[in-house]
Amino acid sequence: MSAPLQPLADGLWSFHHRDHSTGGLRIGTRSNVIRLADGTLALHAPGPLDEAQLATVRALGSVSTVIFPNLLHTGFATRAAAAFPEARILAAPGVATLVPGLRVHEELGHSVPKVLADVAEMLVWEGCPAVQERVFFLPATRTLLGVDLNFNLHGLTGLTRFAMWLNNANDRYCVTRLARAQYIKDSSAAGRSVRTMADAWDIDSIVVSHGDIVASGGRSVLREAWAFAG
Repeated sequence: MSAPLQPLADGLWSFHHRDHSTGGLRIGTRSNVIRLADGTLALHAPGPLDEAQLATVRALGSVSTVIFPNLLHTGFATRAAAAFPEARILAAPGVATLVPGLRVHEELGHSVPKVLADVAEMLVWEGCPAVQERVFFLPATRTLLGVDLNFNLHGLTGLTRFAMWLNNANDRYCVTRLARAQYIKDSSAAGRSVRTMADAWDIDSIVVSHGDIVASGGRSVLREAWAFAG
């Protein structure tokens, strides 16, 4: 059964693909939808959207923008681009190389793209060159949209729970052991960029791709998760 579209705030929705597997582990992922200032929609970090879910998105309005905010969530890029052929593709540096044939209209730099400027702010998660993640904040709803910045996995079972125990990622909002070992090449730079996010943005809720949404108190939750990167 398709995961339902979950309203998170005014102009923000999410599909939680809870049973999606990565490397054989059921850690799930998310596809997020943002209402832009002109009334059209941006699809953020699209995952395994099925036809029913795509129809649900289309029922909300016209998708003018599709965003691939890092290098690790590109597995469904071709499908999303084909589903919304009129949409402009915004992507982190390197996505175009990773996904042959994907037409990237705008590469995400250090400033929020013009199309998002009225609804979102953006910062780069520094110190992680293999991820190239751009993190977004929606001031009107005080919501941070992260992809692999943190995990927030709860209630796992079986092999996935065991693997996430090894990853120090069960039942907590955290930076995973794998991220620290494989992706974070400059812990000080990564920590500084996250502290900049927490200082600059009045974060209440946090949407992560892997796991549950942090419903409130996001600024302190984010700071605590990154306290190790002082």
